[in-house]
Amino acid sequence: MDLLRQLEAFVAVAEARSFTRGADTCGAPQPVVSRRIAALEQDLGATLLHRTSRQVELTEVGRTLLPHAADLVARAGHFRELAAVARAAGLAVGVPPGPDPHALVAARRAAADAGVTLTFAAEPADRRAELVRRARLDVALLPCPPDQEDTGAELGAGTAGTAVAAGELRGRRLHLDQLRRAGGDSGRPRALHLSAEDDVPWVRDPVHRAARQAGLLDRQLRVGTPDTEALTAALEYGDAILCTRAWAAAHRLRWRPLGDVAVRRSYAVAARPQVSRELVGALLPALATAAGLAGLVDGREDAR
Repeated sequence: MDLLRQLEAFVAVAEARSFTRGADTCGAPQPVVSRRIAALEQDLGATLLHRTSRQVELTEVGRTLLPHAADLVARAGHFRELAAVARAAGLAVGVPPGPDPHALVAARRAAADAGVTLTFAAEPADRRAELVRRARLDVALLPCPPDQEDTGAELGAGTAGTAVAAGELRGRRLHLDQLRRAGGDSGRPRALHLSAEDDVPWVRDPVHRAARQAGLLDRQLRVGTPDTEALTAALEYGDAILCTRAWAAAHRLRWRPLGDVAVRRSYAVAARPQVSRELVGALLPALATAAGLAGLVDGREDAR
């Protein structure tokens, strides 16, 4: 902000060829404007203005830099106008279903610091994409391949503690052939559950290939299982849930990387043009936490 004020002072004085008129344009006392320009010159290591008792003239360096300074000042003014529009209307943000409410509060506070009000829409991925296309959402997390992600996290297996305690799913990594053993007394083969958020080619297809190579039946890979159903199956049958470490911790599951395949849940941030990238960057950590990509410890993001 100091640099912006210095540039505004330089442009105002240079265009008016007067410190007095330039100070009026800036709405600041003349000594303040003089100090800002002096600080800018000191930072750049060059004199921008020749000062005399009668007039102000640009130096060669000043003439070179003035158009660029004026462009930056104009862009800053446009940024302020966009922020004012955003403050008036608020921003609608699309997040995956079942978000962490504490993280949504953190995102709302981060936006409030920038003078912006947020509302949230927890929708399936295809619905979020549609709402962005229809300009019904201003910002949304949309699934994307890992090489295009703005935020993401490794996926592994979440399992209930009972299966581990019984010695059925031991090890630092979960290998899919371990699921060939029946869970508990049911005689039912264990399953690996994928949520609807992970029903995308870069997750579903590698996991499906690894499951076949491990000798699992097709019915042991269940895609699109609702969270409540998957958690119930993990507790009752010893099933595994493909999830992030943070999601597993939030639901009191033991999390381990997969031993057969490496996959990630990854998102790109879609935003309407009038939403500044600076604001998106400020919101992203809390939105990632809300999507289960990271955890919160005492209200702070856990970056493990």
